[in-house]
Amino acid sequence: MICGGKTLAPNWPWLWIIAASVTLCGCGEDRPRAYPANGRVVFSDGTPVKLGTVELLSEEHGTTATGRIQPDGTFVLGTWESTDGACAGDHKAIVSQMMIFDGMVRHTADHGSPVDTKYGSYTTSPLRVTIRKSASNKLELQVEKAPREKGGSSGSGAK
Repeated sequence: MICGGKTLAPNWPWLWIIAASVTLCGCGEDRPRAYPANGRVVFSDGTPVKLGTVELLSEEHGTTATGRIQPDGTFVLGTWESTDGACAGDHKAIVSQMMIFDGMVRHTADHGSPVDTKYGSYTTSPLRVTIRKSASNKLELQVEKAPREKGGSSGSGAK
């Protein structure tokens, strides 16, 4: 850069140092650590829940850890990454499902029984778990099946 007939060298090295410092300071080092956690969701009769999602809400940190339920009822939780686990401490837990029983869709796979909808909300789910600062947290969540509707199918009734 030329200013008043003098050549001024840009202060680029300092800009890079400042930019690197700002970037390194904002890398999430102050976020709570996640500890490995996995488990199984079963009904009270011991059969696995075959479909859905498990989610934990940390009462201390406000973070959530989620895991997809596999056909054998197992799940692996992740908070910051898909399988890194959950933050240590007490958590509220929910099990949510999306199942269509409208009579119009023909399912080729056995999706199992639906979970009672009370387990799908933090305000109504009785499930609670504690994640410990250990190498592995094995969880077993026990839920109830959804009550059957009176009168048979849940279709519109039109014939």
